[in-house]
Amino acid sequence: MDIERLSLIVSLLFGPVDFFVCALALVRKVWRILPCFAIYAVALVLVVTARWIVLFHWGLRSGAYALTFWMTEPLMIVARAAVLADICRAVLRPYWGIWRLAKPLLMVTATLLLMFAAVRMNQSARMESYILFVERELEFAIVLSLLAILVLSRYYGVSLERPLAGIALGIGFYASYLIMADTIKLYYPIPQGEFSIAHSIAYTMAEAIWIRTLWAPLPVPVQARLSTAESYEQNSLAVTEGMKEVNERLARLFKK
Repeated sequence: MDIERLSLIVSLLFGPVDFFVCALALVRKVWRILPCFAIYAVALVLVVTARWIVLFHWGLRSGAYALTFWMTEPLMIVARAAVLADICRAVLRPYWGIWRLAKPLLMVTATLLLMFAAVRMNQSARMESYILFVERELEFAIVLSLLAILVLSRYYGVSLERPLAGIALGIGFYASYLIMADTIKLYYPIPQGEFSIAHSIAYTMAEAIWIRTLWAPLPVPVQARLSTAESYEQNSLAVTEGMKEVNERLARLFKK
């Protein structure tokens, strides 16, 4: 059995999981908490359907499939970026002071990403290389942002309730795989068939995490502890005083 036929079989076996995740997200009304994730689930079904039609009609190595894949991949990149922003908003928005700081940081990160991508585009004439570079940098941003959310949640005693924790874990797992896969694609000429199979397996594992977290009804939202301006100012003042103390200690250390 050649690699192209095996890739078709794997896509056929794992493909229905995309539709199940979309249906489950809509049934559980996940758009009330993460609207961008619901849009991402629907967009994924549409993109996968379009790719399937081209794949089974023209084949994995056809120019039609390559064109369809690289034209729809930017849509998926933007959708995953929106899901990241959605998760950050859902976790941090009740803590309005932290969210006020996080929003410009996300905007700066997106701007820097586009700047690096523009530099990469000038260095390479291949659109595929440009898209892979953008995707890899985005996945780095996703992983780092999710780690930052985890640190903040630990520091402020915030528990990531379902479905935020499960969806974030699935996104982080898939982002980690894409970082590795895109790096290999950029520097080593490995056939597309092997990556197609690995991609199907990795994404199905991420979807299994989403299915597990979406299977039960969503919890009722609970008001956050740090939702008032007074509580934020008090905590902000405490953090500022702590930072001043650390700065003074470092200054004395360097003088020695």
